[in-house]
Amino acid sequence: MKLLEGLNNEQKRAVVSDSPHILLLAGAGSGKTKTLTTRIAYLNQNRVGTVNMLALTFTRLAGQEMKERVIKLIGEEEGKKLFCNTFHAFCVKLLKEFGKLVGVHENFTIYDQEDQESIIQAIINEHGYNKKIKVKDVLHDIEMGRKREVDSFWSRESHQAAIEYDYRLRQNNATDLDGLLYAARDVLEDDRARAELHHRYKYVFVDEFQDTNNIQMETIKLLNPENLFVVGDDFQAIYGWRGANVNLILDFPQMYPGCEVIKLERNYRSTKEIVEAANNLISHNTKQTKKKLISEAVGVAVTFIAVQDEEQEANSIAGNIKLETKGNWSNFAILARTNRQLETIKNYLGRNNIPTQLIYNRDDVMKKHDIKMLLAAMEIAINPGDSYSLRKLLKFPQPRITQVTLEECELKALDNEIPLMDVLEQEKVKHLGISQLVHCGILLRQSIREGDDALQMFYLTYELIGAKQYHENKNLTNRIKDFESACDYIAWWMQRQTELGESTNSQAFLRWLRLKDIQEKLAEEKNAVKLMTVHASKGLEFPVVFVIGMNQGTFPSKRTQDLEEERRLFYVAITRAKERLHITRPIETIPWGNQVVAQEESQFLEELLKSVS
Repeated sequence: MKLLEGLNNEQKRAVVSDSPHILLLAGAGSGKTKTLTTRIAYLNQNRVGTVNMLALTFTRLAGQEMKERVIKLIGEEEGKKLFCNTFHAFCVKLLKEFGKLVGVHENFTIYDQEDQESIIQAIINEHGYNKKIKVKDVLHDIEMGRKREVDSFWSRESHQAAIEYDYRLRQNNATDLDGLLYAARDVLEDDRARAELHHRYKYVFVDEFQDTNNIQMETIKLLNPENLFVVGDDFQAIYGWRGANVNLILDFPQMYPGCEVIKLERNYRSTKEIVEAANNLISHNTKQTKKKLISEAVGVAVTFIAVQDEEQEANSIAGNIKLETKGNWSNFAILARTNRQLETIKNYLGRNNIPTQLIYNRDDVMKKHDIKMLLAAMEIAINPGDSYSLRKLLKFPQPRITQVTLEECELKALDNEIPLMDVLEQEKVKHLGISQLVHCGILLRQSIREGDDALQMFYLTYELIGAKQYHENKNLTNRIKDFESACDYIAWWMQRQTELGESTNSQAFLRWLRLKDIQEKLAEEKNAVKLMTVHASKGLEFPVVFVIGMNQGTFPSKRTQDLEEERRLFYVAITRAKERLHITRPIETIPWGNQVVAQEESQFLEELLKSVS
């Protein structure tokens, strides 16, 4: 069969297996995405429709890449029907369809971490809990409540604040990012919804299974698909600090007795020298499956560079890049344990005329204040019950009513158990600012009913809310440029969505903004040296990789509570390299003031040179 050409024996076995439960242990660079997408295509050729398949990925970027590959293999008509996205995106899909079963209507809003903490802080302040509890205490109790666990560390105040927080979410027809996962679980506990989804998704695929957490596993078990195919590598489990449970991949054969376990150990990405270093390093972990990468590509030795300080470290990297580059700056990636290290390197490379792209969220135009206000207006047009977002707009682009009037309106909404927007509509004749806001919402909702696209809605919001006129009257050139940049960003997103056969409307865009991950900045395809933390590099590859700051206390981090996870994180770093791997460290640093501190070499460097087995 032509579809199987180019696959090795283990990959073919994974593609054609008829086992109902399969664990594919896929080492770094072993062709797991090719294997997974080929299996989807193989099943489709054998009369399994993509509408009966569910592919869950760890990042949206990985989901896009997988879907693009599937489309190339089976064509647009079937390929575009495949749901291939993250757990969170799947939960959004479930809630749009079945959310009413758990009190969530399809036009719900998703709050990010900043929103969540702002709401909690407001609750703490309003109830006079300031001296008794902190935001983190309430976050803890919210999590325990969603897990349905009794916690002896609950305080009365933090528990009451957590209950109030969930009440406000329901009142605003909203959820937060973690709440998506628990709401989806609640949906699947409904017999009718569970039966329908079990019948619909007969084939479920889970990528990066080593980073699955307990609530995601609970979702999989509730779906209880007839065929479950999970792919992962416990050597690359690096998200325990945010709830991922590596035991899920280690114990999968016990959870699904008789499951077929297939190992992909042939590395097609890196040279023998890089693979040998990776094997040596990871052998020092004890809690893991047995496998070993194999590579036949002969390259050059891994380079270890120790210099006096961080400035010389940056100078050494700049020299190497200039020596090796042939105009394609994107061949190079610089990986660090922390963002602070990357700032130092970025500044130095910039002075040396080396273009860089720092992969993190601080320079995201969609997080600019005025842009966020426009997005809030779009949220309200979709979900008029979102009083939290509405309050923001009462001060944008300038205050529309006094604080006293706002409090009177909020009290009226509370007494009559109606959304704040309903009260404002009653008050619009008294306040010109409110009248403009209400009129904006009416016109935007009308545009949505007539069929909108995200860019059209964004521009319309800019005009109707009064921001365009305000920016121009005040000659706020930088904010006008931010708006133009945001328009370019939305247009780029719409093009990507169209290519994948997915929605380009406002609601899809707003939800994508909440769920997007840091790697999506790479889709901008800038010809520049990529700078990112090791966590952000997961799933990527580059011809030349520099791993910097390899000192004890930095990598592994002095704050770590799990040395084996830190070792896995370094394993991820070095297996991003295809041809050359440079590992650097400064002998001394100046962490504060002008005091020079001598640094000890990371224990991982010695481990790279010698295996324990």
